[in-house]
Amino acid sequence: KQWYQRRVAITAGAKLKEYLISHVRMCREEILNPENDILPTYLDLYQRYSNGSRYLDDLYLHLNYHFTKRTIKHEWIDHYMQPMEKSKKFDKVKDLAMIIWREEMIEKVHTTLVAAILKDINYDRMGVSRYSTKLRDIIHSFVEVQAHEENSTGNVLQVYQELFEKPLLVDTGNFYNREAQRMYEHHDVSTYMVKVIERLDEEELRLRRFIHHTSINECKKECVNKLIADHQESLLDEYKSMLKNECVEDLSRLYILIKRLTHGLKKMSEIFHDHVYDNGKETIELMNKGCTPQEYVNSLLVVVKRFSGIVQVHLKNDEAFTAALNRAMEKLVNTTTESKKYPKSSELLVRHADHILKKGNKTIPPSEIEDHLHNFIDLFKYVEDKDLFQRFYSKKLAHRLINNLSISIETEELAINGLKDRCGYEYTSPLQRMIIDMKVSEDLTREFEETVRESGTKLNVSFSVNVLQSGAWPYATSPELSNTAPRPSDVSGEGGSGSSGGSTPEFTIPADLCVCVKLFTDFYGKKHTGRRLKFAFNLSHGTVTMNFTSRPYHVVMSAYQVAIVVLFNTSPTLSYTAIARDVGLDKSELDKTLATLVGSKILLVSSASEPATDMEEGANETDTYTVNTAYVNKKSKFKLPVTTHRGDNEVKEVESTHHSVDEDRQLYIQAVIVRSMKSRGVLQHNELISSVISQSKERFTPNIAMIKKCIEVLIDKQYIERDRQRKDNYIYLA
Repeated sequence: KQWYQRRVAITAGAKLKEYLISHVRMCREEILNPENDILPTYLDLYQRYSNGSRYLDDLYLHLNYHFTKRTIKHEWIDHYMQPMEKSKKFDKVKDLAMIIWREEMIEKVHTTLVAAILKDINYDRMGVSRYSTKLRDIIHSFVEVQAHEENSTGNVLQVYQELFEKPLLVDTGNFYNREAQRMYEHHDVSTYMVKVIERLDEEELRLRRFIHHTSINECKKECVNKLIADHQESLLDEYKSMLKNECVEDLSRLYILIKRLTHGLKKMSEIFHDHVYDNGKETIELMNKGCTPQEYVNSLLVVVKRFSGIVQVHLKNDEAFTAALNRAMEKLVNTTTESKKYPKSSELLVRHADHILKKGNKTIPPSEIEDHLHNFIDLFKYVEDKDLFQRFYSKKLAHRLINNLSISIETEELAINGLKDRCGYEYTSPLQRMIIDMKVSEDLTREFEETVRESGTKLNVSFSVNVLQSGAWPYATSPELSNTAPRPSDVSGEGGSGSSGGSTPEFTIPADLCVCVKLFTDFYGKKHTGRRLKFAFNLSHGTVTMNFTSRPYHVVMSAYQVAIVVLFNTSPTLSYTAIARDVGLDKSELDKTLATLVGSKILLVSSASEPATDMEEGANETDTYTVNTAYVNKKSKFKLPVTTHRGDNEVKEVESTHHSVDEDRQLYIQAVIVRSMKSRGVLQHNELISSVISQSKERFTPNIAMIKKCIEVLIDKQYIERDRQRKDNYIYLA
């Protein structure tokens, strides 16, 4: 019985094979008939054949089931498949039909058939296709004839890829090469980009409508190569003029096109970087000319806002262009001018922030202060020397807080929080401690006033104190307070003092202030046992009322100026020697303070050989100082400057800040070197340099010469040593 079944299967398979081959050959002749249109004829015959093969599959269902699923193991198919694809396994008669169609039809007429398909696709690209509704089914027949191999290890798209996809890619490239040449010759760049975008969008829709999804990306790539890549250089040449003339619509179109190229945006972003830098060179010229901080910041903001707007709107906020803009701005902000060692940007930005946050600023409305702070923080992110910026900022902040010049503590905290968001808590910790000190000092002053009031003691002056933590403020420690016997005084005013400040000479404070200082020292000592106060009178100030003039004036003076002017309560004229004896300042500080009083015309100076004048540049021991009873000022309340050479002092302060930053950097680099060597034990020279740079870049960009100098210092200190075997290696000494 089994032999009979096998015989029947072989006979039926052979007859079926002969019939299908004969039928497909007849179809092939009909397709190749010149009188027939090949595409509709092929599709009609293929669809009828495909439907018929499904009916045959149902007719041979018994054989499919019993002889391909059980023990015979495809013997009947193996017999009549010789010499076709015996190596393949087939489960259905429909598979046999598809193989015969592929071998007898597609492989024999594919040249003519594919040429007709590609011709009609090109007609569709030109808008005159005749068979656009039929193309998809025709093309997908190349896939269906091999669909039975889907579950095998073979490539089910081999026929489609070899016979159709390869010619399609070549023809697509040729078509769009011709199209690109035509459009480029007849249109300007702007119109060319518009038409290319339209072409690419149309082609993508066409590809999704006609061809197999696996070919879409390859065809799109071919279109991009011919329409964009082949003309990339000329497009980028025009890109420079687009940036110069701010042709924003063209910039958007070019971005859309160049983004399609692999690594295309890299060169485009480099051109953008150079353009931003060239446009921002004006800021460097302004620095060289000695511009104001406001002019410098405004010039930077113009550049940033102008190009960040282009990036966000027309370049889709692309990371490549955002990074290019940041690099260009960093280069502008951190450029050193002339022969300067450090960029001036940190100093100018801090002075601009000081302008925003200081009282009495009439150029910035209160409603716009927050916006100005945000702009300031946005520019701060471009500063590389964050440590230098911090040093300048802390000094300006201290000056505002101690002299009560800040708009408000809340606004100061807003600015500090912006810096913290950029650099972290550790960076702004000293600044926040300064703010905390001011808040604590307010509470201390209130408690002190209540304590004095409860004790029944009456103070002749209004007195307030700022207690500053040593180490949190940008000042050196002061010498201890020196008191003298109280002296009569009719001064009314308020003074501030702190726990740390700049170097102060031996200073004798007025009697009324001496009482206040002693009371507060006792009060603070009882409240905080073990803490020690050191008064910084060089940072203190007071308000003095001048009653010897035609009308009273209220003048804010430094503590040194107050100490001098109250001496004239006992006598309208005093000699230089008497003033020096009673105030206790050294000659340089005394001369500087007297010069400010003479320069403001509150005091008149005269010497034995010359008549009295309003101001004298120098001071000697024979000079005599007299109160100017004819003093007149438009303002009834004003502040007296603490120096007559403000510009020179600012230059010295900047140089001093640079010097202290240099010292701090050397210590920081030494700490980084020791930390790196301790963790690694042995490091090669270049590796150590790279490690130091990577760990320091958040605060500053270290100089290679400085790193080498620090290495030599650590070798001398015996923290590390050179490897005797390999001189470019360093060994950590435990």
